[in-house]
Amino acid sequence: MASSSQVRRSRREQLEAQRLEAAKKERRNRIIFVGVGMLVLVGVIGVAIWGFINSASTASGTVPPNANSARNGIYLAPPVDGKPVFEEFIDYNCTHCKTASLTLSTAMETAVANGEVNVIIHPMSFFADTSRNAALAATCADTVGYFNQYHKQLFINQATGFDSTTLMTTIPTAIGMTPSELTSFQTCFNEQSTSKFVTDVQTYAGRQGITSTPSFLLDGENVGTKIWNDQTLQYDPDLFRELIQ
Repeated sequence: MASSSQVRRSRREQLEAQRLEAAKKERRNRIIFVGVGMLVLVGVIGVAIWGFINSASTASGTVPPNANSARNGIYLAPPVDGKPVFEEFIDYNCTHCKTASLTLSTAMETAVANGEVNVIIHPMSFFADTSRNAALAATCADTVGYFNQYHKQLFINQATGFDSTTLMTTIPTAIGMTPSELTSFQTCFNEQSTSKFVTDVQTYAGRQGITSTPSFLLDGENVGTKIWNDQTLQYDPDLFRELIQ
């Protein structure tokens, strides 16, 4: 039979064992809690980093492939080193822009094709909301390789007011967009992917002191009066050709 001192010692040992087991359980719970907390923190950080990277990748929007290096205008063709730069500032709702652009277009395209000049179009958007829609559509057309064709068709269809049917169906059909090109173009427009680019065009025009359209610069000099014919009261393709020589 165990003595009373042995019973007390056995009881103390049991209590000590229970205390040690409870302590181990508490440590395990703390480790699990910290582990779960770290996983949650890592998850939150991961989501935050992904959001930052994703927003950074889309912050500047889509830049049209034929944009100039300053990202505020679109070349009619890849630039030729050492040649003068002719810049045309237009608003698609501007009737004088329509006359000027369509009058000068053949002379400009020929000079560009011959490597005589680099032409940059700046589609502005200050006449009306539809001006911005037209500029967005023109820049989106460049993403599928149809900027100049679309640019001219906007002026030809100016009287329509640039309703959605004109922008999304009539003009793309007229210039021969394929179904896949049309889908890409419409996605670009519907998502306003080139919105920042269009805004930057407007900002650049303001910095250049452009307060009306059409306006024309040659190597940074305002040359609108030099290509205006006082006799015909129109912008003159021959004066343009003389100017760039």
